[in-house]
Order: sequence, then C-alpha cells, then structure tokens
Amino acid sequence: MSAPLTIVIAEDSRLQGRILKAALESAGYVVHWGANGTEALSLIREHRPVLVVSDVEMPEMDGHELCRTLKADDGLRHIPVIMLTALAATTDILKGLREGAAAYVTKPYDPPHVVERIAHLLRHLSAPDNPGEPLPLEYGGETMHLDVSRRQLLNLLLSTYENILRQNTKLEEMHSQLTTASQQLGESLEKTQELLYRVFPRQIADELANAGQSQPRHFDAVTVLFTDFVGFTRVAETMAPQQLIDGLEEYFRRFDALTVRCHMEKLKTIGDAYVAAGGVPTANATHPLDAALLAMAIRTCVAEAAQEWAGTSMPSFAIRIGLHTGPLVAGVIGEQRFTYDLWGDTVNTASRMESGGEAGRINISATTFHLLEPYFECTPRGSIAVKNRTAVEMYFLERLRPEYSADPAGLTPNERFQQAREQLQNAVAPPT
Repeated sequence: MSAPLTIVIAEDSRLQGRILKAALESAGYVVHWGANGTEALSLIREHRPVLVVSDVEMPEMDGHELCRTLKADDGLRHIPVIMLTALAATTDILKGLREGAAAYVTKPYDPPHVVERIAHLLRHLSAPDNPGEPLPLEYGGETMHLDVSRRQLLNLLLSTYENILRQNTKLEEMHSQLTTASQQLGESLEKTQELLYRVFPRQIADELANAGQSQPRHFDAVTVLFTDFVGFTRVAETMAPQQLIDGLEEYFRRFDALTVRCHMEKLKTIGDAYVAAGGVPTANATHPLDAALLAMAIRTCVAEAAQEWAGTSMPSFAIRIGLHTGPLVAGVIGEQRFTYDLWGDTVNTASRMESGGEAGRINISATTFHLLEPYFECTPRGSIAVKNRTAVEMYFLERLRPEYSADPAGLTPNERFQQAREQLQNAVAPPT
C-alpha cells in the first residue's frame, strides 16, 4: 500500500484554507497549510510535497513570488504549482505561466473541482512531452494523442479561456440587467399593491392581486354610515372650483383618518357625500359601536373645522349623518374602473337616515338604536316619513352613556366600553 501524497497549501483566508484542507484530506492527501507564501515555502522545504496549491494575492510573499522562488531552486523546481486566483484576466494567466505555474483555478471555486484538477495533474506528471511527438492526453475517460506544437496548444487554451471570460462578462451583464429588472418589477408590484390597498379593503385587494377576482358575499348584519354637507350646492356656486375641491379634500382626508381609527371601511365619496361601513369585508359584531363612534367623531371634526377655518377662504358646512344596520351583499363590480360596493335595502335605508336627519345631528334607525341603546344615549324622534317608503322610526344618537364615557361630553369611550367591545369581537358568524 503506497504512502499518501503530501500537498502544501498557501492561502491567507482562514475560512478558504480550512475548507480546502478538509476537502484534500478527505481525498486521502496529507496536507500542510501556510497562511502566506513565506510560511508555505518553509513547509515545502520541510515536507517536499508532490504539489503546491497557492493563492495569488497574499501578504509577505504572494503566489507569483512563491512560484518564482520554487522554480529557481533546483531541488524544488519539479514541484507543480496550481494557482488559485480572482485575477481572471489573460495577462494574469500569462504572468503565472511565465513564473512556472502548472495550472490555474479561478475564484470562487468548488473544493471538489480543485481536488479533481489536482488528481488529473498528478496523473499526467510522468506523461512524455517531447517536442515533435504526439502528446498523449487523458480527458473524459479517453486517451487522445494530439499532434500539435506547444505553441498551438497554448494559443488554443488561451483563446478558449479568453472566450470564456467574454461569455462570463456577458453573463454578468445579463445577470445585472435581470437583477435590475427584477428589482424594478418588485417595486412596480409593491406600488400596484399599495394602490390596491388605497382603493379597496386590504382583504379584497389581496384577493384581486392573488386570484384576479373577488367573490361577492352576503352579510347578515352591517352598519352603513352616510354623511352629507347641508347647503353644499348653494355654497359651491359662490366658490372657485379649486377652492371648493381643496375644502372637500381636506374634510375627506380627516374623515379617512377617523374611519381607520374607528375600525370602519371607507367605501366611496359621491359628490359631497361620504359613505363608510362596519362589518365588511370581514364580518364582526362590533360594527354598530364602531359606526356610532365614527359618526360622533365626524360630527366633532366638522364643528372644529368650522371654528378653525372661520375668517379664511376654506369652506365650512354643517353636516347630516345617518346610520342603519341590516343585511346586504358586498363585492367588487365592474371590469375597468371597478369598485368595492354594497347592495341591498340596508344601503337605501342608511341613505334615508341621512336625508331624514337634521344639520349637526346623527340620525339612526330603530334597528341600529336597539344595538346601541345599552352603550349610548339616544333621543327618540318617532315615526317619520321618508322618500319612497312608509314612515320609519328614527332616533338621534347623542353621546356615550356616562358609565362608558371617559369625558363629560360623552364623546370618548373609556376602558369599560373597550372591554365591552372586546367581548363582542368573537361573537360573529362568517359571511355566507
């Protein structure tokens, strides 16, 4: 049984040195490792290895100097040197060959590939290489006899290498372009997703993005809120268009923030009307309370805006607010300018609550009143006639009951109210 062959590694990277040493030892070699050319040279003189594997860029003594030193020593010049390098230009390869390197492996490399190259090189150390005679070469399990000069063979190898470098450069450029395109596509998808979230409830936006559609759903109970500015048409006739739009935009921007805070979903604006709903697109049992809190917050917001904008060019209005609770169908309609909307008599009744109310008041139906009455103070109005239907029982929503209020005005819920709301959160059946 022959003794294991010895190899010396010159590598200043501790990680790469350990990985390559382990790979060579697994292949049956005895390996000594120097952290630079100087250390490796001492190991070479001590152990007389059959082959040296050297990094090119190292402190104290680099790979080229190490190779040049070995080839200048009559006792060491027979030892082949494989260069490991990130310097991939043809001039760098030629420089290594001029110094006496037997082969090159460019970084990054796979350790098994280096082991294979070493085994191949060692198998051919004793192969005859007489000028003018065919050169035997084993490759891919086949022995070939090449009747070529060393100059022809070197030119062929260098031209092949240069072609590979050009192809690698093109691949790197393509990879960079693909990476840039992928980043741009990702950014575009994020913008599209963000736009969908601005237009639709998050759950519906995710369904549209993932499936391309959103199925309509029936909800047993949803509270719908309508608002309308009193005397809007008359005031609008006296204002410049941009001034009017700026005023509406500021109102609705504030309403949007309140809607999110109160766990409601904004559906749309229709002229000067603002429409929101609670209990969609995810069913819940807290929607009457959420809608009531939003209605009071909007009422306060409009009153504060009137004081804030007094004496300015910003328009100020009184507002009517209506609430009604009942079953409905919700879903996406349209193909090009589609929108998430609600259908059913509940929506019509909520609109009638708004139009049948009074400026600065929150008008609610009897259905909504019975859900809110344990937590809110309401004033009965009796049965009142509304457009296209018989008289409807109505109430004015005034404020939170004192036991559920954190402030004397009854506008801010306290901890007891929050606890009552949390108890309702799990009492809900899924939509059908």
